[in-house]
Order: sequence, then structure tokens, then C-alpha cells
Amino acid sequence: MEKLLFIDACISTHASRTKRLCTTYIDQFMKKNPEVTLETVVLRKGKVEPLTKERIIERDNYIKKKDWNQPMFDFAKQFQEADYVVVGTPYWDLSFASILKVYIENIMVADLTFEATNTGFVGLCKGKQMVYITTAGGFIGDKNFGYDYMCGVADMFGIPETELIKAEALDIEGFDAEKIMEKAIEEVKQRF
Repeated sequence: MEKLLFIDACISTHASRTKRLCTTYIDQFMKKNPEVTLETVVLRKGKVEPLTKERIIERDNYIKKKDWNQPMFDFAKQFQEADYVVVGTPYWDLSFASILKVYIENIMVADLTFEATNTGFVGLCKGKQMVYITTAGGFIGDKNFGYDYMCGVADMFGIPETELIKAEALDIEGFDAEKIMEKAIEEVKQRF
């Protein structure tokens, strides 16, 4: 059975507009693909932690043994097994919420999600597509470094297709944020 993994980095102090777009996309995807199962990872402090010197040493020892049964590899195994990945995160400081970077650190596992060869990296993930969903208070323009980074991650992991969904200019005076969101939601629905 195929699996859609939703990586929820929709950190917000109010009703998340990013989460709203993600929910629309996932609902439409699941209607079109009812045989696919949905798994969600909500990225919050305490659930995913940065790598420390001690954790890196411990992790490297397990990697040498290919001991993937350790809990520290649960996120990597889950990601590696996903057929479709949706990443939802607001546009912050030219990229994304920092908790997403911490998550990526935790799933970058040699010989599990990628392999280093003498000609470069070979992806070991079975993913077919990664969809990156973001919202921004201003204009993103050509400074979408979060999406660019995630395209690099997808390439390294062997995921051949990436797609960007965004709504921007949501906090600029004179712009109607709700109309912008409605337009973005309608565009998501038209993809299906």
C-alpha cells in the first residue's frame, strides 16, 4: 500500500495559513488516491531534537552496524518508506521554520536514506514526489531558499519530482489576504 507522509512544520501563533493550504492539498490528494494511507509528523520541540556531539557519536556507531532498529532512525525509516511527501512550512527568514532543518538532520542517514558513492550521492528513498507548501507575509520572489534546499534534499534522496505551492503577500497593507488564500486554495483544487 502506498503512503503519503505529511511533514507538518506549520508553526504559527495564530490559525496557520500554511496548514490551511496543506489540508486542502492533502484532502484533494486523498480523494483522488483513496488507496493511499496518510501519516503525519508534527514537528515540535521535544519530538525532534538537534544532533549533539554525543548523539552524532552514538548515531555513527549505529550506522556502522546498520542497526536501524534504534528509535533515533524512526523518522528516517518513515521518510524512506513514503511514496509521496508533503512538506508544509511558513516562509521565514528567506527559507523555513528551523524545526524543519532539525528534522532534515535527523533523516539524513547514510546507507538508509542515501548512499555516498565515489561518483556522488544515490538516493535510497522510494518517494515519487515531494510537494513543498508555504505561505509568506511578503513577496518571496527569487529568494525561495527553503524550496531550493528541499529540492536538493529530494534529489539526494532519489525523489525525482518536486512541486511548489505558495501563497504570498498575505501581510502587505492593501492586499486582501483572504482573497489570496482563496485563489491559492482554488489553484490547489484545480491540480486534481
